[in-house]
Amino acid sequence: MRLLLLAVALSLATTATARADDGDDEDGEFVGFPSRSIGISGVGHGSYIGGISESGFGLGLELAIGRGRWQYFGESTLASTGYSSWTTGIDDMVVTGKMLHGGAGVRWLARQFRPDSGGGFELFLLSALGMQRFYFNDGGRLTRPELALGTGFQVRLYKRPKLAIRVDIRVVFTPGDRDDALVACRGRCDMDAGASTGFTSSFGVAW
Repeated sequence: MRLLLLAVALSLATTATARADDGDDEDGEFVGFPSRSIGISGVGHGSYIGGISESGFGLGLELAIGRGRWQYFGESTLASTGYSSWTTGIDDMVVTGKMLHGGAGVRWLARQFRPDSGGGFELFLLSALGMQRFYFNDGGRLTRPELALGTGFQVRLYKRPKLAIRVDIRVVFTPGDRDDALVACRGRCDMDAGASTGFTSSFGVAW
């Protein structure tokens, strides 16, 4: 969490000192997001359900439309999920399953470094809204909305092949109530009705 806050602070500070289209490269030109792109990534996630932590890994797919410094995207993820006895304090409680995610959001290109005309290094901020659907192997089902705020960077080629290697990390906020805890924990863990703060991180490629 400290590393995430530091990354967000650094990204905001960079944004405050220079915009992406200030002319960072030698010829003073700015290259916006591509008009259309597809991305695939490996995704890790973690959050709390009923006061206990769940986490997993999976694959993500993204379709995006670019407009200069702005990129609007839709995304979906299929990932594993689970928690075990060491997180719950209950010896025989091991729950696994899968998590489906779908959402839409926007990236803002905060800073672009172009050592030459062929490619560059870019920093961005993002926000997204989505839904999570959990399928636990013991029969439990849980659906909840999410709000994500994050930051990331990418190395992008501006000439063919027009590829971007991207890393991002997000703080994810989700609501919680006793019904959620009952579905996930079967009444065997603390009935924490508060909202959950979690994370997602991804590493992928877009073209």
